[in-house]
Amino acid sequence: MTTKNQTNGWAAFRKQARSHAGRLEKQAATAKLVAMADGPLEALATLSDVAALERHTEDARTARLHGRVAPPPPVPVSSLMRGFNQQLRDKCVAVATLLRPEEIRRLASMRAGFADAMETNDLGVMLLVRDLLPREPQAIVQWIRTHLATLERRFAS
Repeated sequence: MTTKNQTNGWAAFRKQARSHAGRLEKQAATAKLVAMADGPLEALATLSDVAALERHTEDARTARLHGRVAPPPPVPVSSLMRGFNQQLRDKCVAVATLLRPEEIRRLASMRAGFADAMETNDLGVMLLVRDLLPREPQAIVQWIRTHLATLERRFAS
């Protein structure tokens, strides 16, 4: 027979285990990123960028909760993060030039929901970005067209 204390104890243990696993996954991802650095100074710059981005994420979430405009994201100092940001920006521009105006409008309606998912490190969104970023713009456009209705259901506000 399970008593209330046993049930709450197990629920608390499971919650604590999930939280610990999340911290370990985050540490592993940061360690992998730092391992890509060319030297110790670049590794420190990368850690600084990660910390600044985490701080910005919390500031942006707080701003939205209080109805304020989110602050602009920090400018990365590490070459790793600058390279990623530039690659992402270039890919978005290339994809946008291939989309129809109606598709761009529909995607724009999802901006807030998608940003929320990114800020909370939603695993599905992280995997989506990881999988789509290396593809050619035409392949990304085709994927978007195929999944646009699903994306709207998930992210449209």
